[in-house]
Amino acid sequence: MNHKSLLGTAVAAALIFGAQAASACAISAWSTATGLTAADTGEPTAGFKRYSGRCSLKVTDAATPRFVTDTTPNNEASYRVRFYYFTGNISGATADIFQARSTGSANIIRVTHDGNQLNFSTTSGTPVNITVADNKYYVIELAWAAAAGTGSLTGTVTGNSGTGAAPLQAGSIAINNLNNAADSITEARIGLIAGAPTVTAPVFFDEFDSRRTQNPGRLCRGDAASPANNVVNVFDAVAIINDASGNPAQLSLLQPDVNDDGVVSVFDAVGAVTIAGSAFATCN
Repeated sequence: MNHKSLLGTAVAAALIFGAQAASACAISAWSTATGLTAADTGEPTAGFKRYSGRCSLKVTDAATPRFVTDTTPNNEASYRVRFYYFTGNISGATADIFQARSTGSANIIRVTHDGNQLNFSTTSGTPVNITVADNKYYVIELAWAAAAGTGSLTGTVTGNSGTGAAPLQAGSIAINNLNNAADSITEARIGLIAGAPTVTAPVFFDEFDSRRTQNPGRLCRGDAASPANNVVNVFDAVAIINDASGNPAQLSLLQPDVNDDGVVSVFDAVGAVTIAGSAFATCN
């Protein structure tokens, strides 16, 4: 299956779209970087808020465009993407945080954030707004297809789930019956791409995964103990407590941030125990 991933333990690509390996906390797997360097990636011990693994990408201001670009899509008529977005605290203007673009630089998929809402749009149809909270992680999942009268952009935004067992869906996207057969995707960007909001607290990006025909799916929330098994149990709660100790050697390589606040603490361990005793203990 063709896909590209921005992994928590490293920024890496392993895909038929096009691939190159990268070391931990790097951005070299991306085709290009604008206004960002490897110093804009890092681990929790350096103040970076990651959802999974050890690393994330931080954007601290929007005075100039700051984003990474993947140019491996090849005139795709079907595109599926998932990424984790930590909302930080932005205000005063709307920022583009994700763009999937055509050869002619048209935004085929556009996601913006104004500090209160995420806005999802494509080349036609009615845009969708979804309200999000500051300083929380959300997973954005999108599926786009081009067709004559049956094209679509669908997806979900899930996050800010607290310590309850069930992941919370903030909203869904359903823009259907599009006459967009002429559209195609040749590159994707994430970051603070356009617009100049005031960034009081930085935003973070993690676990980018794009594919041609198969939805990447969400990572298993609370599955923190290696190796990954998509099951949450007491061993995951222990791994979360170890991660919260601040010892770099004890950092989880998986998903310890149960409550989506960007900080691993005992509250996440409590959440893992709650998940373990629920119908959500096994992830699909």
